Amino acid sequence: MLAWIEGDVPADLSAAHDDAVLAAAARLTRRYHDATAALLAAPAAAAAGLEVVCHNDLSPCNFVFRAGVPVAIIDFDAAVPGTRAHDLGYAAWLWLDLGGPDVEASGQRRRLGVFLDSYGPVPDRAEVVAAILHRQDLLVAQGRRVGDTALQRWAAGCRAWTRDHLGDEAVA
Repeated sequence: MLAWIEGDVPADLSAAHDDAVLAAAARLTRRYHDATAALLAAPAAAAAGLEVVCHNDLSPCNFVFRAGVPVAIIDFDAAVPGTRAHDLGYAAWLWLDLGGPDVEASGQRRRLGVFLDSYGPVPDRAEVVAAILHRQDLLVAQGRRVGDTALQRWAAGCRAWTRDHLGDEAVA
């Protein structure tokens, strides 16, 4: 369905989101994932490990806000079947701006807890951190492949930060 959704869409990433906004974004992500789960209920999808339709770019820039709160998700051009952890990891990275200079590591760990707790029962937290690292690897490779050195450097810096500050959670 194509429809206009009244509200504001941020132009760029920011770690300035408070706990209430992070929680609202995580709950909206959960509702989206739950709404798509039935599309992958076939035994073949389950056997392949597919759980939901991943949006694949759940950054704040793809949410519509009203009064500073995310109320809708937009821009589904990269949606494909996948796992909750895959989509949730990328969302957490971008909503928290992991690797950005604005929030210390201890604050980011706490904020990640807020985000994941608000999502509800999640795949293992270590699985989500592993998904964050994987998505960062993919963007490093994409930057290299298309010659976007700024993207490559940014994603590599975020990956180093994630590995250094959250990596112990990815070790199962």
